[in-house]
Amino acid sequence: MDGLTFTVELVKALAWPTAAVLLAALFRKQLSDLSKAITKGKFGNLELEFAQRVADIAASVPDLPSTSMLPPSTIEQATANPRGAIVEAWLAVEEQAITLALTLGLTNATARRYPLGSIQAIAQSGLLSANHVLALSELQQLRNRAAHDPDFSSDPSAVLSYVHLANDLTDELKRLMPPVSPDRKKE
Repeated sequence: MDGLTFTVELVKALAWPTAAVLLAALFRKQLSDLSKAITKGKFGNLELEFAQRVADIAASVPDLPSTSMLPPSTIEQATANPRGAIVEAWLAVEEQAITLALTLGLTNATARRYPLGSIQAIAQSGLLSANHVLALSELQQLRNRAAHDPDFSSDPSAVLSYVHLANDLTDELKRLMPPVSPDRKKE
């Protein structure tokens, strides 16, 4: 190999790494800002997306009264079994939605087999704000992803945020329950 061929091959081999270094130097401020925004990542399932969507849902319902602290068992479950914690929290939302819809006569007894119908009936009744209805829908989508995506994983803090939001929405649905009259308590 002569000197000219060697030089050409060396330039070809170093072209992309040099371009990458130059681009990183040119955009170092933007890359620095981006790296600060990213707290944790995973390629494929995009663990970041779950955490960001939970944060977005929480931001969309600032008027939602917050419940007290989560019990230690829930915190342990979020760490040991995030999928289970999410599903369990969502099932509590569904159960309360079904109970509310049945109590108010918004749906019939078959609602136990179709919880989404109860949630839709409550949404159409106007009992919940549009933001709360949207939050329910978003939480359901995240629950579906957690339950059905074989590669699902998330940061325990995002799972705890999800559980906290689900508990807050469950409490909001409980708050909408009509008071039990003294006559009905005797029955």
